[in-house]
Amino acid sequence: MNRRDLLKFIATATGASFVCSPAMAVWQTQPALTAVKDAGLSENTVALITELCETVIPRTDTPGAKEAGLPAFFIGMLRDCYTAEQQALMEAGFNDIDVRSQQQFGKPFVALTQSQKTALASELDAEALAFNRGEQTAWKGDEYEGLPHYFTLYKQLMIFGFFTSKVGATEVLRFSEVPGDYRDIPYKKGDRAWMTVWPL
Repeated sequence: MNRRDLLKFIATATGASFVCSPAMAVWQTQPALTAVKDAGLSENTVALITELCETVIPRTDTPGAKEAGLPAFFIGMLRDCYTAEQQALMEAGFNDIDVRSQQQFGKPFVALTQSQKTALASELDAEALAFNRGEQTAWKGDEYEGLPHYFTLYKQLMIFGFFTSKVGATEVLRFSEVPGDYRDIPYKKGDRAWMTVWPL
């Protein structure tokens, strides 16, 4: 897996729909990533990543992040596909989330209620957009010049990981094993997007 190509792809994917080809069925061919136990992260950090993934992509009437195996994918990709500087930024972000959680709610992120987790994640999402526009925010990022807000990296990786997982692609998106060529797709409000090209 080429890291540069992958990072270009996930940056694009967060601003565009997944108009896919058979190559998008990465669950069929993806090489093994670094295992959670070998990633060098504390148990609290692993738990935080797990709960944050499920907060951003929760189970509703379709599966959520945990059912798609997203936390393990997130951790493996963090170790295998990001530069040392990007990894340091993302790890600083995990600490920042727990600090804010303690300040706002008096307990770590993993101990928050679901509504509190959602409120904090929404706050970080709004802050990331402002930070990336060059506005002053609570997150300064002084040690990581030239990099986006850490939550932007998290969200890009979560969206990419979830919608290219077998669960995300086949149970949340619609998937055809043998997609055809490009064609205009009829759409009714509320229809799920396709993981692959609309079949005949």
